[in-house]
Amino acid sequence: MLTLDLPSEPYWLDLPRGVRVEIRPVTTAVMAAAQAAASRRLGVVRAASDDIDPDMARGLAFAFLVKALARHAVTAWDGIGDSEGKPLPLSPEAVERLMDLDDIAAAFWDQATRPVAAVAAEGNG
Repeated sequence: MLTLDLPSEPYWLDLPRGVRVEIRPVTTAVMAAAQAAASRRLGVVRAASDDIDPDMARGLAFAFLVKALARHAVTAWDGIGDSEGKPLPLSPEAVERLMDLDDIAAAFWDQATRPVAAVAAEGNG
């Protein structure tokens, strides 16, 4: 039996380096919006360079997807500061810069998509 035990309210993720982000649940709509944004961005890169390496294209596709998911899902954060150590306000651009850090992006992706993956695994078991 499939148990729909998905979060319905925003919740916090603990990421590396003392960073925490609050995210809205990764619903079908949130993921579809992220996929559409990532696809558009990759299309722009492909249009600008017709000889892009396939491995780089796959890497960019994933990076764009993680950034877009973070932009659509992150509602608050803690542990992020500017060069003077002052708390940095949440903004779409700052969220993208945070997702440029590989360890942060990987942990964010794993944790943000875990609830949906767990339900999918249960249904396929």
